[in-house]
Amino acid sequence: MSDPEPSPGPSQLQRIAWLHFANDFSLDFTTPLLPAGVGVAWIGVMEGLADGIGQALKLVTGRASDRNGRRAVWVRSGYLVNAAARPLAGLGMLLALPLWIIVCRIGDRVGKGLRGSATDALVADWTPDGERARAYARMRTMDHLGATAGGLAAALAAWWLAPEDLWMAVCALVVVTLFVAWLARGLRDRPGLAPAAGSPPTGWWPHDRALRRPLAVITLAVLATRISPLLILVQVAGLPAEGGSSAWPLWQICLGWAALGLVQAAASAGAGHLAERFGEVGTLRLGWLAGAAVFAALAYASGTWLIIAGLAFGVLAGLTEGAEKSWIASLAPKHERAVSFGALALLSAIAALAGNAACGLLLASWGAHVFLVLGGLAVLAALALPRR
Repeated sequence: MSDPEPSPGPSQLQRIAWLHFANDFSLDFTTPLLPAGVGVAWIGVMEGLADGIGQALKLVTGRASDRNGRRAVWVRSGYLVNAAARPLAGLGMLLALPLWIIVCRIGDRVGKGLRGSATDALVADWTPDGERARAYARMRTMDHLGATAGGLAAALAAWWLAPEDLWMAVCALVVVTLFVAWLARGLRDRPGLAPAAGSPPTGWWPHDRALRRPLAVITLAVLATRISPLLILVQVAGLPAEGGSSAWPLWQICLGWAALGLVQAAASAGAGHLAERFGEVGTLRLGWLAGAAVFAALAYASGTWLIIAGLAFGVLAGLTEGAEKSWIASLAPKHERAVSFGALALLSAIAALAGNAACGLLLASWGAHVFLVLGGLAVLAALALPRR
Protein backbone atom coordinates (compact mmCIF):
# COMPACT_ATOMS: atom_id res chain seq x y z
CA MET A 1 0.00 0.00 0.00
CA SER A 2 1.33 3.44 -0.88
CA ASP A 3 2.11 5.88 1.87
CA PRO A 4 -0.36 8.77 2.26
CA GLU A 5 0.86 12.10 0.92
CA PRO A 6 3.03 13.85 3.54
CA SER A 7 2.17 17.54 3.91
CA PRO A 8 5.18 19.17 5.63
CA GLY A 9 7.61 16.88 3.82
CA PRO A 10 9.17 19.49 1.49
CA SER A 11 10.51 21.59 4.38
CA GLN A 12 11.98 18.48 6.01
CA LEU A 13 13.53 17.34 2.73
CA GLN A 14 15.03 20.81 2.22
CA ARG A 15 16.63 20.64 5.65
CA ILE A 16 18.05 17.19 4.92
CA ALA A 17 19.33 18.36 1.52
CA TRP A 18 21.17 21.32 3.07
CA LEU A 19 22.56 19.02 5.77
CA HIS A 20 23.95 16.88 2.94
CA PHE A 21 25.54 19.97 1.39
CA ALA A 22 27.04 21.32 4.64
CA ASN A 23 28.30 17.89 5.69
CA ASP A 24 30.08 17.20 2.40
CA PHE A 25 31.45 20.75 2.28
CA SER A 26 33.24 20.27 5.60
CA LEU A 27 34.22 16.65 4.75
CA ASP A 28 35.78 17.52 1.40
CA PHE A 29 37.36 20.64 2.82
CA THR A 30 39.06 18.61 5.57
CA THR A 31 39.99 15.38 3.79
CA PRO A 32 42.53 16.67 1.23
CA LEU A 33 44.20 18.75 3.96
CA LEU A 34 44.72 15.82 6.34
CA PRO A 35 48.08 14.78 4.78
CA ALA A 36 49.43 18.02 6.25
CA GLY A 37 48.92 16.51 9.72
CA VAL A 38 49.00 12.73 9.26
CA GLY A 39 51.81 10.75 7.67
CA VAL A 40 51.06 8.75 4.53
CA ALA A 41 51.79 5.49 6.36
CA TRP A 42 48.90 6.14 8.74
CA ILE A 43 46.36 7.43 6.23
CA GLY A 44 45.39 3.97 4.97
CA VAL A 45 45.01 2.61 8.51
CA MET A 46 42.97 5.66 9.51
CA GLU A 47 40.62 5.49 6.54
CA GLY A 48 40.16 1.71 6.79
CA LEU A 49 39.31 1.80 10.50
CA ALA A 50 37.07 4.82 10.15
CA ASP A 51 35.07 3.48 7.21
CA GLY A 52 34.72 -0.01 8.68
CA ILE A 53 33.35 1.31 11.98
CA GLY A 54 30.97 3.68 10.22
CA GLN A 55 29.52 1.03 7.91
CA ALA A 56 29.01 -1.50 10.72
CA LEU A 57 27.21 1.13 12.80
CA LYS A 58 24.71 1.80 10.01
CA LEU A 59 23.20 -1.66 10.50
CA VAL A 60 23.04 -1.25 14.29
CA THR A 61 21.49 2.21 14.22
CA GLY A 62 19.18 1.26 11.35
CA ARG A 63 17.76 -1.56 13.46
CA ALA A 64 17.33 0.77 16.44
CA SER A 65 15.53 3.32 14.25
CA ASP A 66 13.12 0.71 12.91
CA ARG A 67 12.36 -0.69 16.37
CA ASN A 68 10.81 2.56 17.63
CA GLY A 69 10.14 4.42 14.37
CA ARG A 70 12.37 7.32 15.40
CA ARG A 71 14.69 8.62 12.68
CA ALA A 72 15.31 12.30 13.42
CA VAL A 73 17.21 11.74 16.68
CA TRP A 74 19.75 9.52 14.89
CA VAL A 75 20.06 11.89 11.94
CA ARG A 76 20.46 14.88 14.24
CA SER A 77 23.10 13.26 16.46
CA GLY A 78 25.07 11.85 13.52
CA TYR A 79 25.35 15.15 11.69
CA LEU A 80 26.35 16.94 14.90
CA VAL A 81 29.12 14.40 15.58
CA ASN A 82 30.36 14.88 11.99
CA ALA A 83 30.28 18.65 12.28
CA ALA A 84 32.12 18.71 15.64
CA ALA A 85 34.83 16.15 14.78
CA ARG A 86 36.21 18.05 11.78
CA PRO A 87 37.18 21.38 13.40
CA LEU A 88 38.55 19.40 16.36
CA ALA A 89 40.97 17.76 13.91
CA GLY A 90 42.42 21.23 13.38
CA LEU A 91 43.64 21.22 16.98
CA GLY A 92 45.56 18.03 16.24
CA MET A 93 47.17 19.74 13.26
CA LEU A 94 48.12 22.73 15.44
CA LEU A 95 49.65 20.58 18.19
CA ALA A 96 51.23 18.07 15.74
CA LEU A 97 49.32 15.14 17.26
CA PRO A 98 48.58 12.62 14.47
CA LEU A 99 46.84 10.29 16.92
CA TRP A 100 44.39 13.05 17.84
CA ILE A 101 43.61 13.58 14.14
CA ILE A 102 43.07 9.83 13.65
CA VAL A 103 40.66 9.72 16.61
CA CYS A 104 38.77 12.69 15.19
CA ARG A 105 38.55 11.00 11.79
CA ILE A 106 37.20 7.80 13.33
CA GLY A 107 34.75 9.90 15.36
CA ASP A 108 33.68 11.56 12.13
CA ARG A 109 32.83 8.18 10.58
CA VAL A 110 31.01 7.18 13.78
CA GLY A 111 28.75 10.15 13.07
CA LYS A 112 28.10 8.80 9.58
CA GLY A 113 27.26 5.42 11.07
CA LEU A 114 24.81 7.00 13.49
CA ARG A 115 22.87 8.86 10.83
CA GLY A 116 23.35 6.97 7.55
CA SER A 117 20.52 4.43 7.53
CA ALA A 118 18.13 6.67 9.46
CA THR A 119 18.69 9.54 7.00
CA ASP A 120 17.81 7.39 3.98
CA ALA A 121 14.75 6.07 5.83
CA LEU A 122 13.67 9.59 6.83
CA VAL A 123 13.84 10.71 3.20
CA ALA A 124 11.67 7.72 2.24
CA ASP A 125 9.21 8.50 5.04
CA TRP A 126 8.66 12.09 3.92
CA THR A 127 8.58 11.40 0.15
CA PRO A 128 5.60 10.00 -1.82
CA ASP A 129 6.29 6.68 -3.53
CA GLY A 130 6.55 8.00 -7.09
CA GLU A 131 8.99 10.78 -6.20
CA ARG A 132 11.66 8.91 -4.24
CA ALA A 133 14.10 8.46 -7.12
CA ARG A 134 14.12 12.23 -7.68
CA ALA A 135 14.48 12.85 -3.92
CA TYR A 136 17.50 10.57 -3.56
CA ALA A 137 19.05 12.03 -6.70
CA ARG A 138 18.63 15.50 -5.22
CA MET A 139 20.38 14.42 -2.02
CA ARG A 140 23.31 13.06 -4.04
CA THR A 141 23.43 16.29 -6.05
CA MET A 142 23.67 18.31 -2.84
CA ASP A 143 26.38 15.92 -1.61
CA HIS A 144 28.47 16.49 -4.71
CA LEU A 145 27.87 20.24 -4.82
CA GLY A 146 29.00 20.45 -1.21
CA ALA A 147 32.05 18.36 -2.08
CA THR A 148 32.84 20.68 -4.99
CA ALA A 149 32.55 23.80 -2.82
CA GLY A 150 34.58 22.17 -0.05
CA GLY A 151 37.32 21.09 -2.43
CA LEU A 152 37.54 24.57 -3.97
CA ALA A 153 37.71 26.17 -0.51
CA ALA A 154 40.43 23.71 0.51
CA ALA A 155 42.38 24.52 -2.66
CA LEU A 156 42.17 28.23 -1.84
CA ALA A 157 43.27 27.61 1.77
CA ALA A 158 46.19 25.41 0.70
CA TRP A 159 47.27 28.00 -1.89
CA TRP A 160 46.95 30.95 0.50
CA LEU A 161 48.28 29.49 3.77
CA ALA A 162 51.59 27.90 4.64
CA PRO A 163 51.31 24.17 5.50
CA GLU A 164 51.93 24.88 9.20
CA ASP A 165 48.99 27.33 9.24
CA LEU A 166 46.36 25.07 7.66
CA TRP A 167 45.06 24.18 11.13
CA MET A 168 43.40 27.61 11.24
CA ALA A 169 41.33 26.85 8.14
CA VAL A 170 40.21 23.49 9.58
CA CYS A 171 39.30 25.00 12.96
CA ALA A 172 37.25 27.65 11.13
CA LEU A 173 34.80 24.86 10.22
CA VAL A 174 33.18 25.54 13.59
CA VAL A 175 31.02 28.01 11.63
CA VAL A 176 29.67 25.08 9.60
CA THR A 177 29.08 23.21 12.87
CA LEU A 178 26.75 25.98 14.04
CA PHE A 179 24.88 25.93 10.71
CA VAL A 180 24.46 22.15 10.94
CA ALA A 181 23.17 22.45 14.53
CA TRP A 182 20.55 24.97 13.39
CA LEU A 183 19.41 22.77 10.49
CA ALA A 184 19.35 19.58 12.57
CA ARG A 185 17.28 21.20 15.31
CA GLY A 186 14.30 21.44 12.96
CA LEU A 187 14.27 17.78 11.88
CA ARG A 188 11.10 15.87 12.69
CA ASP A 189 9.87 12.31 12.30
CA ARG A 190 6.86 11.85 10.11
CA PRO A 191 3.85 11.25 12.41
CA GLY A 192 2.04 7.94 12.32
CA LEU A 193 4.96 5.73 11.31
CA ALA A 194 5.80 4.28 14.73
CA PRO A 195 5.54 0.46 14.74
CA ALA A 196 2.03 -0.70 15.56
CA ALA A 197 1.41 -2.94 18.55
CA GLY A 198 1.92 -6.56 17.55
CA SER A 199 4.06 -5.71 14.50
CA PRO A 200 6.90 -8.16 13.79
CA PRO A 201 10.10 -7.43 15.76
CA THR A 202 12.96 -5.83 13.91
CA GLY A 203 15.93 -8.16 13.46
CA TRP A 204 19.53 -7.56 12.54
CA TRP A 205 18.82 -8.18 8.84
CA PRO A 206 15.78 -7.48 6.62
CA HIS A 207 13.44 -10.47 6.56
CA ASP A 208 11.35 -9.53 3.53
CA ARG A 209 12.05 -11.94 0.66
CA ALA A 210 11.50 -9.20 -1.94
CA LEU A 211 14.76 -7.56 -0.81
CA ARG A 212 17.02 -10.57 -1.28
CA ARG A 213 17.51 -10.29 -5.02
CA PRO A 214 17.95 -6.49 -5.10
CA LEU A 215 20.57 -6.61 -2.33
CA ALA A 216 22.46 -9.43 -4.09
CA VAL A 217 22.37 -7.76 -7.51
CA ILE A 218 23.47 -4.36 -6.19
CA THR A 219 26.31 -6.03 -4.27
CA LEU A 220 27.50 -7.71 -7.48
CA ALA A 221 27.40 -4.39 -9.34
CA VAL A 222 29.26 -2.56 -6.57
CA LEU A 223 32.23 -4.91 -7.03
CA ALA A 224 32.80 -3.15 -10.34
CA THR A 225 31.17 0.27 -10.12
CA ARG A 226 32.56 1.55 -6.78
CA ILE A 227 36.20 1.46 -7.78
CA SER A 228 38.17 4.27 -6.18
CA PRO A 229 38.70 7.26 -8.50
CA LEU A 230 42.39 7.03 -7.52
CA LEU A 231 42.67 3.73 -9.40
CA ILE A 232 41.04 5.33 -12.43
CA LEU A 233 43.54 8.18 -12.15
CA VAL A 234 46.39 5.67 -12.15
CA GLN A 235 45.16 4.40 -15.52
CA VAL A 236 44.15 7.71 -17.12
CA ALA A 237 47.23 9.68 -16.07
CA GLY A 238 49.65 6.77 -16.46
CA LEU A 239 50.81 7.08 -12.85
CA PRO A 240 52.83 4.25 -11.31
CA ALA A 241 50.69 1.87 -9.27
CA GLU A 242 52.58 2.71 -6.08
CA GLY A 243 51.69 6.37 -6.45
CA GLY A 244 53.32 9.30 -8.17
CA SER A 245 51.37 12.39 -7.18
CA SER A 246 53.52 13.39 -4.19
CA ALA A 247 55.15 16.16 -6.25
CA TRP A 248 51.81 17.81 -7.01
CA PRO A 249 51.15 20.99 -5.00
CA LEU A 250 48.48 20.40 -2.38
CA TRP A 251 46.20 23.05 -3.87
CA GLN A 252 46.16 21.21 -7.21
CA ILE A 253 45.16 17.96 -5.49
CA CYS A 254 42.29 19.83 -3.81
CA LEU A 255 41.29 21.36 -7.13
CA GLY A 256 41.12 17.92 -8.74
CA TRP A 257 39.00 16.75 -5.82
CA ALA A 258 36.58 19.62 -6.47
CA ALA A 259 36.40 18.85 -10.20
CA LEU A 260 35.38 15.26 -9.50
CA GLY A 261 32.59 16.48 -7.21
CA LEU A 262 31.31 18.80 -9.92
CA VAL A 263 31.11 16.00 -12.50
CA GLN A 264 29.24 13.77 -10.05
CA ALA A 265 26.86 16.58 -9.10
CA ALA A 266 25.94 17.13 -12.74
CA ALA A 267 25.22 13.42 -13.15
CA SER A 268 23.12 13.25 -9.99
CA ALA A 269 21.07 16.25 -11.10
CA GLY A 270 19.87 14.34 -14.16
CA ALA A 271 19.51 10.97 -12.46
CA GLY A 272 16.07 11.71 -11.01
CA HIS A 273 14.60 12.52 -14.42
CA LEU A 274 16.17 9.38 -15.85
CA ALA A 275 14.65 7.21 -13.10
CA GLU A 276 11.22 8.76 -13.63
CA ARG A 277 11.35 7.88 -17.30
CA PHE A 278 12.84 4.39 -17.14
CA GLY A 279 12.12 3.39 -13.53
CA GLU A 280 14.70 2.42 -10.93
CA VAL A 281 15.47 -0.98 -12.47
CA GLY A 282 15.68 0.45 -16.00
CA THR A 283 18.02 3.22 -14.81
CA LEU A 284 20.29 0.71 -13.08
CA ARG A 285 20.37 -1.54 -16.16
CA LEU A 286 21.23 1.43 -18.38
CA GLY A 287 23.87 2.72 -15.95
CA TRP A 288 25.59 -0.63 -15.43
CA LEU A 289 25.68 -1.43 -19.15
CA ALA A 290 27.10 2.03 -19.80
CA GLY A 291 29.63 1.28 -17.07
CA ALA A 292 30.72 -1.85 -18.93
CA ALA A 293 31.35 0.30 -22.02
CA VAL A 294 33.36 2.78 -19.93
CA PHE A 295 35.50 -0.04 -18.53
CA ALA A 296 36.17 -1.33 -22.05
CA ALA A 297 37.30 2.18 -23.04
CA LEU A 298 39.59 2.34 -20.00
CA ALA A 299 41.14 -0.94 -21.10
CA TYR A 300 41.81 0.03 -24.73
CA ALA A 301 41.61 3.81 -25.19
CA SER A 302 44.55 6.18 -25.17
CA GLY A 303 45.23 9.90 -25.28
CA THR A 304 42.19 12.19 -25.25
CA TRP A 305 39.76 9.26 -25.43
CA LEU A 306 41.23 7.82 -22.24
CA ILE A 307 40.64 11.13 -20.46
CA ILE A 308 37.04 11.15 -21.70
CA ALA A 309 36.59 7.58 -20.40
CA GLY A 310 37.91 8.65 -17.00
CA LEU A 311 35.42 11.52 -16.85
CA ALA A 312 32.63 9.17 -17.92
CA PHE A 313 33.43 6.91 -14.98
CA GLY A 314 32.84 9.87 -12.66
CA VAL A 315 29.32 10.14 -14.04
CA LEU A 316 28.32 6.54 -13.26
CA ALA A 317 28.00 6.82 -9.48
CA GLY A 318 25.88 9.94 -9.83
CA LEU A 319 23.47 8.14 -12.16
CA THR A 320 22.98 4.92 -10.20
CA GLU A 321 23.30 5.53 -6.43
CA GLY A 322 19.95 7.31 -6.12
CA ALA A 323 18.21 4.60 -8.14
CA GLU A 324 19.68 1.89 -5.88
CA LYS A 325 18.29 3.54 -2.75
CA SER A 326 14.94 4.29 -4.36
CA TRP A 327 14.59 0.64 -5.42
CA ILE A 328 15.31 -0.57 -1.88
CA ALA A 329 12.91 2.02 -0.40
CA SER A 330 10.10 0.91 -2.73
CA LEU A 331 10.43 -2.72 -1.63
CA ALA A 332 11.29 -2.48 2.07
CA PRO A 333 8.40 -2.64 4.55
CA LYS A 334 8.08 0.49 6.69
CA HIS A 335 9.23 -1.36 9.81
CA GLU A 336 12.41 -2.51 8.02
CA ARG A 337 13.36 0.56 6.01
CA ALA A 338 16.34 1.70 8.06
CA VAL A 339 17.74 -1.79 8.65
CA SER A 340 17.39 -2.44 4.90
CA PHE A 341 19.50 0.63 4.16
CA GLY A 342 21.96 -0.55 6.80
CA ALA A 343 22.21 -3.93 5.06
CA LEU A 344 22.72 -2.18 1.70
CA ALA A 345 25.48 0.00 3.17
CA LEU A 346 27.28 -2.94 4.79
CA LEU A 347 27.12 -5.17 1.69
CA SER A 348 28.21 -2.28 -0.53
CA ALA A 349 31.16 -1.52 1.76
CA ILE A 350 32.33 -5.15 1.71
CA ALA A 351 31.93 -5.38 -2.07
CA ALA A 352 33.69 -2.05 -2.64
CA LEU A 353 36.58 -3.12 -0.42
CA ALA A 354 36.93 -6.42 -2.32
CA GLY A 355 36.61 -4.75 -5.73
CA ASN A 356 39.16 -2.05 -4.95
CA ALA A 357 41.66 -4.51 -3.47
CA ALA A 358 41.38 -6.85 -6.46
CA CYS A 359 41.57 -4.00 -8.98
CA GLY A 360 44.64 -2.51 -7.31
CA LEU A 361 46.49 -5.82 -7.19
CA LEU A 362 45.56 -6.90 -10.71
CA LEU A 363 46.21 -3.48 -12.23
CA ALA A 364 49.84 -3.85 -11.21
CA SER A 365 50.16 -7.36 -12.72
CA TRP A 366 47.61 -7.48 -15.56
CA GLY A 367 47.60 -3.84 -16.52
CA ALA A 368 44.51 -2.28 -18.10
CA HIS A 369 42.94 -5.67 -18.88
CA VAL A 370 41.59 -5.79 -15.32
CA PHE A 371 38.94 -3.28 -16.45
CA LEU A 372 37.52 -5.89 -18.81
CA VAL A 373 36.84 -8.10 -15.77
CA LEU A 374 35.07 -5.21 -14.06
CA GLY A 375 33.03 -4.59 -17.20
CA GLY A 376 32.00 -8.23 -17.23
CA LEU A 377 30.77 -7.97 -13.63
CA ALA A 378 28.72 -4.90 -14.55
CA VAL A 379 27.11 -6.79 -17.45
CA LEU A 380 26.30 -9.76 -15.18
CA ALA A 381 24.64 -7.43 -12.69
CA ALA A 382 22.57 -5.80 -15.45
CA LEU A 383 21.45 -9.24 -16.72
CA ALA A 384 20.50 -10.31 -13.17
CA LEU A 385 18.05 -7.42 -12.78
CA PRO A 386 14.36 -8.37 -12.96
CA ARG A 387 12.69 -7.69 -16.27
CA ARG A 388 10.02 -5.51 -14.66
